[in-house]
Amino acid sequence: MRNILSFIYNIKKEGFMKNKSSYFYQIKNMKKVLSFILVFLFIFSSLPLKTSVSKDYKFLAEINFNMGENSFYINGFKLNFDSNENIVPIIKKGRTFIPVRSIIESIGGEVIWREKTREVEIKFNNNLIVLIIDKNSAFVNGKSKNIDNDEEIKPFILYSRTYVPLRFIIENLDGDIEYNSKDKSIVIEIDRETKEVTDSTGRKVIVPKKIYRIVSLYPMSTIMIFALKAQDRFIGTYSSSMKVMNFENIKKIFPNFEKLLDLGSFKDYNPEVLLSCKPDIVITPHYTNIKKLEEINLPVLLLDHELPENLLKSINILGDAIDKKEEAEKIINYYNKNKKFVEDKLKGLEKRKVYVAGETITKSYGSDFYQTFMVDIAHGESVTKNIKGGKIEISLEDLLKFDPEYIFIPSYFIGTKEDILNRKELQDIRAVKEKKVYIIPSFLISYDLPSVESILGIFWLSEKINGDILKIDIKNEVRDFYKNIFGYNLSDKEIEEILKD
Repeated sequence: MRNILSFIYNIKKEGFMKNKSSYFYQIKNMKKVLSFILVFLFIFSSLPLKTSVSKDYKFLAEINFNMGENSFYINGFKLNFDSNENIVPIIKKGRTFIPVRSIIESIGGEVIWREKTREVEIKFNNNLIVLIIDKNSAFVNGKSKNIDNDEEIKPFILYSRTYVPLRFIIENLDGDIEYNSKDKSIVIEIDRETKEVTDSTGRKVIVPKKIYRIVSLYPMSTIMIFALKAQDRFIGTYSSSMKVMNFENIKKIFPNFEKLLDLGSFKDYNPEVLLSCKPDIVITPHYTNIKKLEEINLPVLLLDHELPENLLKSINILGDAIDKKEEAEKIINYYNKNKKFVEDKLKGLEKRKVYVAGETITKSYGSDFYQTFMVDIAHGESVTKNIKGGKIEISLEDLLKFDPEYIFIPSYFIGTKEDILNRKELQDIRAVKEKKVYIIPSFLISYDLPSVESILGIFWLSEKINGDILKIDIKNEVRDFYKNIFGYNLSDKEIEEILKD
């Protein structure tokens, strides 16, 4: 019954699609229930959608390739069988043979080659297949099986790569395979191997071992995806993020960014639209209401960025989830190293009073937001640090009482630095009198926000407040950061543009 309801749900939501994977995604082998659909359709068509969602949510891999070609696609993501272009699927004695490693690893499995015994071990979803080169028999979960009725159908080595009969492997891993003789194309449908990831809130989230389709509903996580060099797997975001992100610079790192699906805000997302994208993982802030997403069993990762330690933890969580552990470790080490450098250099010095504005001069950040901690690391003292809350609003009278020595405004500030310097009501503030009002740099996103780029924000703030003591070359730091973390070489002109204030 549950399978029938789940199938009906997909029909209601998407219709009968030409690509059968649209309803194959959550339930396998629906051919078995097709004969019952007409009976149950009338009865259950009016039920709420949430009641028909399968609790046995599975991640399906749809793999497509053509004979004689070195590339294949898994859920739309292009991979190569091998770095050697000669390594391609071939037909031998009427059977399809493939270089096995790339396919199995793409769905989260493992392939082990044993040189001494000339054996190939395939581990996938608690299954173990052992094949022997030039042998027609194999072991499937400890039981001996003939690979084919034709004794000549057996694994072999070509160009130092192991080739195995495709149908035998896929069917013994509970997958389906279709061959189109006209264009010599093959479609494989098979459940992917999964793993458990713990998000920032302690939730246990099941995701595929190999992530190919990432959705981000949070600008800071989007920047994190770029830093982890996973933008080629990025399929959707939300347009309102452009308010705080520099669209033109993002396109320099990810030219296809404007082609991403617009999936709405993390505040008002559409669950059905998200489901139709078939994401492997959805990333959103830790305070997002995900009840609707949990009802349809989408893999949602909640990330908390609002403390430096939480930001680093989130980088580690995401790196683990999308198999970018080395990249995550590199970012974390860079952050910690340079944070310690600043703290050690400025230790024991008197802290200067700092005010960080938000979108307007009266909007700022309280004790719970990243900007407050960032100022503290840079050896400043946020004048709003004792105000509880995240985003806060103060009066001009309060700002006059605080009398900050420095005022910093973000790139998303509505107005200009001159607006503050020339505003009559602010002339008695020390920062205004001494013209110590600065625009916080931005490249992909403003440096005051809790993203990977914020370490440069700490450097920059430190230099503005304690430049003579810190003695850093901020231009070189910026250049090295984008080269090492994002793989992007800034021009001198771009650096000047970033650091202008």
